[in-house]
Amino acid sequence: MNLDAAIASFRASANAIETLLLPNWGDAEWQQLFRFTSFRSVAPGDALLRQGDPDRTIYFVLRGQLEVIVRSGDGISMGRMAVVQAGSVLGEMAFFDAGPRSAAAWAVDDCEVAAMTFDQFTEFEKAHPALARELVFAFGRILAARLRRTNARLAG
Repeated sequence: MNLDAAIASFRASANAIETLLLPNWGDAEWQQLFRFTSFRSVAPGDALLRQGDPDRTIYFVLRGQLEVIVRSGDGISMGRMAVVQAGSVLGEMAFFDAGPRSAAAWAVDDCEVAAMTFDQFTEFEKAHPALARELVFAFGRILAARLRRTNARLAG
């Protein structure tokens, strides 16, 4: 996927509750961001994240849907936590705390993602500090929305 196609796909998909909201960003800002990522295709049924893996990469979902699941304490049973759609991100918790992946995610259908390692983010931050700050707050809004959804499910 080329840079212009990635931007168009990500911005066109931004309609879910967990959308990465950056309303002041135009194509130029998205181009700067995606220059610090690598693009990957994920086939239906393939894993993008594996629970317990030590990886700080955050993924921008450009196309498709990924199902997020968590293995229970017995290591056998799994619970579906969410379906993450294009326009959002995956892997933000490990990105921030450097802990192992707290969940697994696999592609429901053909997916395209832009992967940003923590080192790539650091380079992006050096090159574009104001954009990096806005991006971190957008990640925080997604984390907050996901925590609120989990709280509501537990309280319900």
